[in-house]
Amino acid sequence: MPAHLVLSHEEQLDRLRLSCPSAADRAIVAGDPCLDRLRASLPLRETYRQMFGVRGGRKLLFLTSTWGADSLYGTDPDLPARLAAHLPLDEFAIVVALHPNIEQGHQSWQLNQWLSQCRRSGVTVLPREDLWQQAAVAADVTVGDHGSVTFYSACLGTPVLLANAPHETVDPASPIAALLRTAPQLTTTGFAAQIAEAMAFPAALGKVVALATSAPGEFAARMLDLGYRTLRLTPPKRTPSFTAFPLVQVPRQEPAAHWVRVIDDEVVRYAAVDDVFPADAHLVVTTEAPDPRLLEQASVILGGPATDPARWIAATLCALPGCEWAACPAETGWWAGNHDGLLVEFTTPELPQVVPSLLHALGSIPDELSFTAAGVRHQVRLNVLIDDRPGAPATP
Repeated sequence: MPAHLVLSHEEQLDRLRLSCPSAADRAIVAGDPCLDRLRASLPLRETYRQMFGVRGGRKLLFLTSTWGADSLYGTDPDLPARLAAHLPLDEFAIVVALHPNIEQGHQSWQLNQWLSQCRRSGVTVLPREDLWQQAAVAADVTVGDHGSVTFYSACLGTPVLLANAPHETVDPASPIAALLRTAPQLTTTGFAAQIAEAMAFPAALGKVVALATSAPGEFAARMLDLGYRTLRLTPPKRTPSFTAFPLVQVPRQEPAAHWVRVIDDEVVRYAAVDDVFPADAHLVVTTEAPDPRLLEQASVILGGPATDPARWIAATLCALPGCEWAACPAETGWWAGNHDGLLVEFTTPELPQVVPSLLHALGSIPDELSFTAAGVRHQVRLNVLIDDRPGAPATP
């Protein structure tokens, strides 16, 4: 028989008295250590956001799934990739945290195979199970299920949308059940509008999240006191506290292929998850794309840093006659070329991978151009290095 049972809330003690009165006599309400540490880490929210690559005005969409057939991933494993395909790439960063039991049940190789398309869509799949805390603190919106991570997100004041709400799997008197009854459901269409509504008009979850702990911020002090009293020792005079969650390097990647729509000077990009061609859009493919059919369909090819960018551009366009522009980083910015004999150097502080799409849409090459992506204005300086088009003036 344990000396003490540690609970987070008085309502748990009430339920314990009903189910096991003898155990209730040994129960201590000490609060919730995980929630206390999450709240202690809130001052580092912007630090965590930048750790996940959230720049400018982008919103961080956090997807969390517990394990089992009724979980988010168990019922809809393609949801992260679908969200990436329907949410503007420069407006949303998507981070996914999966319960470790999913990998234990299916093995890491199989899970990595299932998640490969998700990662190629630009979705960050957390490589370690203990990184969900930083993602929860950083999130603008959480999409989850009946797992505890969804509940902790709600406790941080983050708007929550439920991808699945299996009421029958949880105690109807529990806080999780209250969350499932109260939080809005994510439907299968209009993702951007649902997220915007959840952020503008978050569900009233105050009474639900109040069930998380009846001793907020007190777990460390109460447990230190309990531990020393149990051991009949004098507790130290220092006040215990939690450390913030650590900063780590999180692998991130751009989508291997994305659709780009240019209307006047506004650019909107979406991850190319399937071959459905959006109206008024063209396909941009990086050399990270494993499917050669994507390269053959691309209007723009983006490469990695090249030792000889001019040669790489020329050879790539020769190998892919259907492609109109090829671009890659160079020592002094980016270089881009086309089949007409243009070779252009350009620099911009952010989103250089968007510029070839603008060149694709332009009939001429100005010295400067500007574009808007996700409501942010960007300036680009251009320099024509080579112009072999018939009748073009000689380039210096």
